[in-house]
Amino acid sequence: MKNIPLQVNIEGQDSFVDSDWLAIMATLKKRGLEHNELLSLYLELTSGMRVTTRGLSLAKLNPSLEVHGLIRETKFSANDYAGMMAG
Repeated sequence: MKNIPLQVNIEGQDSFVDSDWLAIMATLKKRGLEHNELLSLYLELTSGMRVTTRGLSLAKLNPSLEVHGLIRETKFSANDYAGMMAG
């Protein structure tokens, strides 16, 4: 696992801090996550997902696409929504 920049939020708080995978991984190990769980979490983060675990919300920080207060905005058209419901 490579070190990646992360945006971290403690559940229940509005503020975010920038951190990195190695620091957060050490914290999550102390909170009881096993290697397989850490690997799964890492893969979800590197794929662009926002993940919540052990009281932390984590998202990969992409400085070139950073918009203050927004990690990723997803837009769906009515047709996309209808397609999701039909499946």
